[in-house]
Amino acid sequence: MRRTTAPQLPPFPQPRFAGGVHSGPLAALAALLAGAVALLAVALVGDGSWPDWRLATVLAVVAVLGHALLWVGLVGPVRRFGDAMARMVTEDRADRVPRSRATELDRIAIALYRFHRIRPGRRGLRSRRHVPLAVAPCLAAVVVLCWAIPAAAATVGGVAPQADVVAREAGAGAGARAQELGAALRDGLSVLERAADPPTGAAVADPATTAAQALEAERLFRSVSVVDAAGRAVATAGRPPAAPLDAGGREPRVVQANTSGAEPLVVASTPMWDGASTLVAEFDPRGLNDVIRADGVHTRVVDARQATVLDTSGYTAFAPLRDPALGTLAATASTGAPAVATPGGERVAAAARVGAPGSATDVGWVLVEDQDVTAAAFAGDGSRRAALVVIAVSASLALAAIAWTAVTVVAPARRLVRHVEALAAGQPVPPLAAQRLDEIGTAVAATNRFAAARARPGAVARA
Repeated sequence: MRRTTAPQLPPFPQPRFAGGVHSGPLAALAALLAGAVALLAVALVGDGSWPDWRLATVLAVVAVLGHALLWVGLVGPVRRFGDAMARMVTEDRADRVPRSRATELDRIAIALYRFHRIRPGRRGLRSRRHVPLAVAPCLAAVVVLCWAIPAAAATVGGVAPQADVVAREAGAGAGARAQELGAALRDGLSVLERAADPPTGAAVADPATTAAQALEAERLFRSVSVVDAAGRAVATAGRPPAAPLDAGGREPRVVQANTSGAEPLVVASTPMWDGASTLVAEFDPRGLNDVIRADGVHTRVVDARQATVLDTSGYTAFAPLRDPALGTLAATASTGAPAVATPGGERVAAAARVGAPGSATDVGWVLVEDQDVTAAAFAGDGSRRAALVVIAVSASLALAAIAWTAVTVVAPARRLVRHVEALAAGQPVPPLAAQRLDEIGTAVAATNRFAAARARPGAVARA
């Protein structure tokens, strides 16, 4: 009779990872409890109106409940199973592995009994019902979501707007963005002035170099040209001008060069040092839109005819401002006085003039903002914003830890099920190499040694 030898396997590993399959549930528990502590801290540091202490209390209960579900449905059974598998290979007795209510673990036990020619019986099994290991992570995730979604909705939707506070903050925001836009126009004009009139004693650059330097110095420019007295471009840097160039006046200025077309043409010009040519630059409307953009706010800029020249929500250039309430605000703000209103009580609108009247950058623009009152109130409530961040971060971390648990425990357990059932069916399958340091790795190594003891040779495959 020809004698075969079992494959040489690495020494039987013992779990060397302190967390084991419990690491994912522990991470989820820590994330949720940290979220509860953070919510209490936000309530103490803020004005005390939100978050309510019950929100943190419920989160702590959710953390404990989710951890209990994971422990009962996944961690506990897998740990007991790993210990039983270690005893099985030490004592060379398959009946050391009890039946389990976890579907995957019970299938492994039954396959081991068949492999060892033992009647399965019902050892260690108190219930006929079997539950897959994936059920516990799914239930824990549902529990977390059932808290996170209502908590986020209550945080955002439960704000009680105070009309005077919301209106004051909306007016301040509109005024600040109008100043930022005016400052952007002034800065662009200043760049042109410095390029057009170099300091005394400095080297005078040729027109092409002057245009290129001005374009590089100001990110809001899309083209810069040197124009002679006849309006001809001597040199241009950037994209070609979108409209015929104007030699301009004898003073630096910013103008809106058109009142129709696909986009507004905002042009800055200043006379050059030689007195015969002019340095002309076109602003990029997209860059100007970025200057006035703000989260949760619809911002428009209209000209003296109340035609739209900039809009942060997408627009058709020079479309009329059709909202009567906004038109009234724009007309009031065009005189230089900021205007705020709450039309309909559900939204707040504010308007402010861009640039000081009569200044070199005064193009007759008015910035108009419109936003939902509740959204505006939420944006001004630091405690609610902080609470929403805590809710989102803690729930996301917990869900990620739960998903990681499912991937690193449930999926390997199912692979082990298929492997052991193939062994029990007498199929020539190679042993799995135990590369994990947790209970699943212990079970894999035990299965390999148990099969090798019965002289079932095969090449070691990596799992």
